[in-house]
Amino acid sequence: MRARLFLLVSLLLSLGSCKTKEALAPRCANAGALVKQVKNANGVVYYDSAQSSYFIRVPNSFDSHDLGYTCNLASNYQKTGLKVNFSGTYYQSDKQLGFVAGDKNYYLSLLSIQEQ
Repeated sequence: MRARLFLLVSLLLSLGSCKTKEALAPRCANAGALVKQVKNANGVVYYDSAQSSYFIRVPNSFDSHDLGYTCNLASNYQKTGLKVNFSGTYYQSDKQLGFVAGDKNYYLSLLSIQEQ
């Protein structure tokens, strides 16, 4: 009887102490501090010729967007105007560019991506 009670208490304690961790995408080389993680976000791929880099633009409002400069965008997604659904991690960026005053620039490490 004591053995069963001990097993039950041990099981409950071990279940209560489990914490799930979200997987982080590989960090971009020049990335700053972690800003946020996104799951199933919708955006559009663009190419910034001044930076020689692709980014995914995600609208926040009419005049505000997150621009995630990707460091691991697969070549089959490197198409300007391509609508995508993705998950990944945004990091602080040293890029001070923006196409609209409300744009925020980040480095974006992708965990997953698919065409919409």
